[in-house]
Parts: sequence; structure tokens; C-alpha cells
Amino acid sequence: MEDFNNPIKDNMIVSWPDLEACWHHILFKELGLKKSRNESPVLLTVPVCWTKEEHERITQIFFENFNVPGLYIAPQPLLALYGCGSVSGSIIDIGHETTDINVGVDSILQIQSSLSLPIGGKHFDQYLLELLQQDTNLVQQAKNASVPLDIKFARFIREQPGACHVLSGHVKPEDKTTGTPSVLDMVATPAVEEFTDGEVAVTEDEVVPEVTENLTVEYKGHKFTIGEYRHKVCDPLFSPELVGLDILPLSEATRLAIMNCETPEIRPKLWENIVVTGGCSLLYQLQNRLKKEVQLSLPYSDNAGDSQPRLVSFLRIPEYFTILREKQYQCYATWLGGEIVAKLVFIDAKNYVSKVDYNESGPSIVHTKSY
Repeated sequence: MEDFNNPIKDNMIVSWPDLEACWHHILFKELGLKKSRNESPVLLTVPVCWTKEEHERITQIFFENFNVPGLYIAPQPLLALYGCGSVSGSIIDIGHETTDINVGVDSILQIQSSLSLPIGGKHFDQYLLELLQQDTNLVQQAKNASVPLDIKFARFIREQPGACHVLSGHVKPEDKTTGTPSVLDMVATPAVEEFTDGEVAVTEDEVVPEVTENLTVEYKGHKFTIGEYRHKVCDPLFSPELVGLDILPLSEATRLAIMNCETPEIRPKLWENIVVTGGCSLLYQLQNRLKKEVQLSLPYSDNAGDSQPRLVSFLRIPEYFTILREKQYQCYATWLGGEIVAKLVFIDAKNYVSKVDYNESGPSIVHTKSY
């Protein structure tokens, strides 16, 4: 993987040959399909920002180069929403390079609400590396073991299951009576918020894994001790200036996306149906932190109108998907939504672009049979 040329950067296609080679490898090497007698239609999920011209080129590649019998192109956010059992809601996809925020209403994307923040897992790794390099004990451990304290080391720590949690908020100035809260205190804050109407909403797992001050990990045959600062790994998402980015924090961007939805009456539902997905969505207490941040800017009133939010809550993959219902599989919500749509779409050629359609109308036919 060291020499892998990523054909997509910041959600944009930067190399069509590499992208086609990647698709070719998946279809004919990993899945073992035969190009000469390909009988498997393809559902392809793509970022919202990809253009009509890019959709047409994709269609041409799949029919002319891969010989697929059918193709359906669907936007990633809607599939994530479907994977969580809803057709309306807000979708936050935290990826490696970008964090995308989209709104769907009755299976229709509200394009005016779509936002993409140039921050993701690679920025978390950079920030964690800075924190690691400030730990003199760890620096000495790495030196003694002849192990470089680099971005790969930081990514390894971040991706360890249960290693990094998310702080419940910013550390406040020291209070003379209570003292300054520690990182562990902020991580262990219960994920329960009480509302003016007396309801209580739980937005995270009822059972949070035990949070320890230090974590011992094994890397390249050596053991290293990582301090509680590792729980700050996600802070740049809420304070982008920590990694030198002049962009909106996630909480404000989410509020802006929902407020840009042109139907005010639907906005409360968008706050109640938030889907957080993507590879970086697995950090414990992330939803709780996001909820606390957005509530600071939301107006609450006993005389709330129909368009005023009353509750901030999150959707998860439904319980009846017994294998995927655990938190660690939430990042597969888009895949699950794609599986559901594929089962519905590919039962009738009227729903997708068939080879007959393509031969008659060319690549532009994709715009009539896709989202």
C-alpha cells in the first residue's frame, strides 16, 4: 500500500486512470467477476460534489471497459441515512481528508445545505503527533527502541479500539472551589442531557469503556505508554485553529447546514435525525461532544414554534441488523444503505441504467436513472 496512488483527494477525482484501475481490481480481482460474461450490475456510491460530467464518464467506463449489465449511481449521504432506517435527516461523514455535512428530506438531498470541511482523520493524526512529541517520557521510550515517532505511529494509536475517546468540552479556566477538571473527568462525563420539557435523551452508548489515565500499546515489537492527552485527538474538529485551519467548527457547520434547509418546519426533525458516519466516527463520546457544542447555539424556549428545535439526537443502524448494530460498525451505514437500495433497484430494469439504455442514449442516460 506504500506505493498506492490515491485517485481521490479531498473528495475530488485527481487521476482517472488510477481510479479505473482501482475499480478494475475490485471487480475482477477481489470479486472474481469475468469481464466477457459479466452478469453483475453495479451500484456505485459517490460524493455529492461530483459533477454530471464525472457521472457520465463513470457510466462510460463501467459499460465500455467493465462490460456491466447495469449501473446505478447514488449519493453517499442518502445511503448512510437509509442504513440508519430514515429518509430524512442530517448526515455527517467524517473521513480521512474531509468532513461532509448534508441534509436529506424525504429521500431528496438539499444541495443548498451541503457543506464540506477540509478536515478529517489525517488532521487528527497530525495533532496527536504534536501531543506525542511533547511527551518527554514517550520520546525517550521511542529513542531507546529506535522507533520513529512519526505520523504512522500517531495513526496507529488513534485507530486502536477504545484507545482514544472524545472530551466532553473545552477545559474551563480554573475554579477556586472545584479546581480545573482533568482530561479524564471530561471524558467520563455522562452522555445524558436534561431538557426543559423533562425528557432525557441518551446520545451515546449506555456503557462507556473504562477510561484509563495511561495506555500501554505494542508497536513494532516494543511497548509504549501513552498519556491521557490522547483523548484530545478529536479537538481540531471543534477547534480547527489547533491545526492551523480557518474554517467553521463542526458544531457551527452542522447548524448552518440545517438552517440552510429552505423548509423551516422540517428543521427540528433534522436535529433529531443526525447520522454520524465515516471512518473517524468511531471515537467514543463524539456524538455527546457534538450535542453539547450545538446546544450552546440553539435557542430554547417554553413557547417554541414549529421550526424551533426541541431535541438533538442521533440515529444508529437499527437493532434488527444484529451483526451491524454495535457501535464499531456505524461507519458501515453507507454500505448498508447501498445494500438496501441495490436490492430494491436491481429487481426491475426501469430503475437503473441497463446496457440497452446505454447503447441507445449514451452516458447522459445516467441522469434519468439515478438520484
